[in-house]
Formats: sequence, C-alpha cells, structure tokens
Amino acid sequence: MRSGIALAALAAGTIAGAGAANAENGVAVSAGLGTTGGAISAEAALNDYFVLRGGYNYFKYGMDDEYDDIAYDGDLDLSTLGAFVDLHPFGGAFMLSGGAYFGDKALKMHATPTENVEIGDATYTPAQVGTLNMKANLEKAAPFVGLGWDTAFTGEGPWGFRFVAGAMFTGSPDVNLTSTGGTLSDDPNFLAEVAREEQNLRDDVDDYEVYPVIEAAVSFRF
Repeated sequence: MRSGIALAALAAGTIAGAGAANAENGVAVSAGLGTTGGAISAEAALNDYFVLRGGYNYFKYGMDDEYDDIAYDGDLDLSTLGAFVDLHPFGGAFMLSGGAYFGDKALKMHATPTENVEIGDATYTPAQVGTLNMKANLEKAAPFVGLGWDTAFTGEGPWGFRFVAGAMFTGSPDVNLTSTGGTLSDDPNFLAEVAREEQNLRDDVDDYEVYPVIEAAVSFRF
C-alpha cells in the first residue's frame, strides 16, 4: 500500500515540472467508464517508458445486500481524484500502473425490517427496531496497482484507447450503525445490542477492502 501512495505522490509532485517534457513528448486527455464510474483524465508522457496520469472519477451505484441476515438497500458512492505513474516497460502500449485514489468512498445502506430480526444477541420486532441506518466509510487514500494497454502516445493519429484492470486497496471500513423511528431507539439495552451488531457488520463489509478496478477510455493527444 505504501508503494502505491509513494507513486501517487511522485505523480502529483512532478506533474508541474513536466511541462517541457510534455511539449516534446505530448499530452492527452481522455474520458472513460468503469467500476469507479465515469472518469476524465489527463496524461503527460515523460518519455517512451513513463507516463504521468491524473483524473477524477464519480460513481453512485444503487444496491441491495444482506448483512448479518438483515436485508439492506442503499448506495455505494465514490467521488475520487486519482494520481498514477504508468510504466511502459517495452516502450509500447502495454503498461504497469501504480498510484492511488483520493477522496470519499462510502457505502450507505438502510434496512426496515418487516419481521422479527436479531440485533446483536437479542431478537426484536419491526416496531421496536424501526429503521437501521448503516454507513461504512472507506479509507480516504486508497493505493492502486494494475496493468493494461494505452495507445495514447504510441499511434500515429491523435486518438487512442486505454484499458486498465487492477485493484484499489481501501482498507478496513469505518462502520457506523444507528436505529431511528423504533420504540426502543433510546433504550440503553437496545443501543448496546445495536453496538454489538455494528461490530458484526464491520466484519461483513470487510469484503470491500479490495475493490476491483476496470476502466476503458478514449483519449485525444495534443
């Protein structure tokens, strides 16, 4: 993970000083879609082997899932800035990429039980529970490693194509669970069971520690 952040810092720290190289080796802009949502990016080729790339991604995905035997529905929200160093080891389109995504990454889910459910170590009626509100915040800085194909600086024309596949390492989520609208929402014993349920959810949503990244984009070189 530290190596990914270091690569991102390198990209952010050197992009301003790459102006002279950009003029000679080219810059490109791109737009794409993938598992991190819609993306706009800018690339600067330092030479035949190294490209600095940065961009913005936005993704909001409605989803429903079951956590600790309770059905939730809500959204996965990603709003991130990315900074990457792309290594083209053979001087062609094939590349290895490292960097990081910075910004908000959250899973926001709600559950309104219609039958008795187990919260923590106790069972409650729908009227007692009301609505469960779960929010899982992922790490603000998430290292990324991947590989792919980028023709932005290898073709003769200005148009290019980029495909990247890899993984974003988001770390253990910070989970918060609350109950609203139920008859026991202020009951200390019930709140203790909600806190115990929160820990169970933290174990369940650890699946998001590694988030798959797949992106395809079209680029234009200046």
